[in-house]
Amino acid sequence: MNNQKEKIQPKGRFRILTKKAGTNEIVRRSDWYSNLIMLGVNTGKTLILERLAGINTYSLNLTHADMGTGTNPPDASDTVLQTPQARASVGSGSVSGAIATMQFFFADNVLPNGTYTEFGSFVDGSSGVGTGKIFNHALFGVPYTKGSGEDTTIEMQVTIN
Repeated sequence: MNNQKEKIQPKGRFRILTKKAGTNEIVRRSDWYSNLIMLGVNTGKTLILERLAGINTYSLNLTHADMGTGTNPPDASDTVLQTPQARASVGSGSVSGAIATMQFFFADNVLPNGTYTEFGSFVDGSSGVGTGKIFNHALFGVPYTKGSGEDTTIEMQVTIN
């Protein structure tokens, strides 16, 4: 009798790095915030399972992320952000152990000055806001206010343990 119990659960978290525009000088760094990995048709966890089953309709590559101003709590069945405002492509990605880390860079001239409250990443998206299949969705623990002369990087981690 095999008494081993294994529960594999993908989990996500992210933080916001604010840098002086055009430099690597960090002005602010947020705490880490948890996010919800979606579970619905062609989203998040379902995309992982489809790839394991040889259903290769979507690549499972996280290509873009959106920031928005929505305030509704994320739901596992979400397919878009509530109010997406700006989009960035993945700038870098790496894997170490059971953690994948991606960075999404919003240049000063791409992300309008203002207050943002939600974030989500997308599989197989294009440059258009809200395109692709949503992977995760989160509200910021503290609203993020982007000012003039600031670049914004979202550092996102997905752990499977």
